[in-house]
Amino acid sequence: MDFENIVFKARDKIATVTLNSPKNFNAITEELLVDLGNVLDLCSDDDSIRVIVIRGEGRVFCSGADIHSLKKGLEEHDMQKLVRIVRAAGNVGRKIRSIRKLVIASLHGAVAATGCSLALLCDFRVASDDVLFIEAFLNIGLIPDMGYIFSLGRYVGFGRLTEYLMLSKLLTVDKAYEMGLVNVVTTKENLHTETLALAKKLVVLPHDAVALTKNLINQTVFAGLDQCLDREIKYQDLLSRSDNYSEGVEAFLEKRPAIFNRQEAPPSPAI
Repeated sequence: MDFENIVFKARDKIATVTLNSPKNFNAITEELLVDLGNVLDLCSDDDSIRVIVIRGEGRVFCSGADIHSLKKGLEEHDMQKLVRIVRAAGNVGRKIRSIRKLVIASLHGAVAATGCSLALLCDFRVASDDVLFIEAFLNIGLIPDMGYIFSLGRYVGFGRLTEYLMLSKLLTVDKAYEMGLVNVVTTKENLHTETLALAKKLVVLPHDAVALTKNLINQTVFAGLDQCLDREIKYQDLLSRSDNYSEGVEAFLEKRPAIFNRQEAPPSPAI
């Protein structure tokens, strides 16, 4: 099966799913998310596949949301564009967690925003030593999506989570490894080799026990993820109508600091 935004290959019970938009640094679009959801369905239905590797083509793993696409949605007064992207991202996140197979994120370069959320929902992360985790949703007037708060909070705790979110702090690969976010750190040249070595170790495990172990992890560590993803849709819908969101998008594209809160915010509705 061919996908517009993804290259899919399967060999020796290992599926490799490559985000394939290197010209825009594998930025997240609604179309890419739909393709990713469909390829996960394909892997789920194929009993010959035991392990899935998600990687990025080009200089980075993923640069986060395609801000040009978000800007187009604002210009066309398509206020549901952002909501559709958040819903599609949540759908991919649910599939990564529910699939009865192990998923490895093979990371290099920037792992930003929704790309960071995607990586944290995978079962394993193999990272090259140039990886930088970047979370800056608040810089465009939005909340983190695809379960980022849910996932990161389980690694770093409340204090560090709040610090990283509110101050949009960068997370180096060494710090990520120290915190347990990353399983393997290697050079960029050895990234494919190390990822494949891990995948081969996982392929030979008893698949029924693997599936049930992952299910138990979902019921304990990831209990509440569905509710978090549902609430993200509601909150992003609310924020997509704000002046701060449009200002954040404009400022990002104009490469200048955003000037938020120009207008006094109305009372928040019950959320």
